[in-house]
Amino acid sequence: MDKRDIAETFRTRLATLLARSGQNQSAFAAGIGIDRSALSQLLSGAATRLPRAETLLNIAAGHNVSLDWLLGISQDE
Repeated sequence: MDKRDIAETFRTRLATLLARSGQNQSAFAAGIGIDRSALSQLLSGAATRLPRAETLLNIAAGHNVSLDWLLGISQDE
């Protein structure tokens, strides 16, 4: 899988988690240990970067999903 494909899947799944949470971007970002502007960049279609491993772990643990699902390696949350 290409890095751009992984980034696209990550963005889509991150947006899904944000919507499910019912939180605004600021609250969601604070809950995973980043600021709102960093979250906006991660959600931006222009970015191909992925967050640090620590942030990925915080997202997965805080929203009860697997890292594999978050990165598109698995369809099982």
